[in-house]
Amino acid sequence: MRYLGIDVSKAKLDCMLFDPESGKRRKKSVPNSSEGMAQLLRSLAQWAVPAQQVHVAIEPAASYHELVAAALHDAGCKVLPVNPLRVRRCAQAIGSLNKSDD
Repeated sequence: MRYLGIDVSKAKLDCMLFDPESGKRRKKSVPNSSEGMAQLLRSLAQWAVPAQQVHVAIEPAASYHELVAAALHDAGCKVLPVNPLRVRRCAQAIGSLNKSDD
């Protein structure tokens, strides 16, 4: 199983794919559009990651997350909406008090 976290904004999607077996992380930023979804799905294929093996954690943001959530679900990914406050509280609980996109 692999995990894909997506930070959603109106203009773009910042994505990070994590493979716990190898410890590898891959980053990709795509437009929040139909073309961006196609780019993201092509990247998964290039990385030899079957969509059925991907769990996607996505923070719902107004309606900006709906296109990507639907596209990834239709491709076979398991899409899990995540409450941003819970993510922040989890980070605080493990002592990560600063925001870091790296």
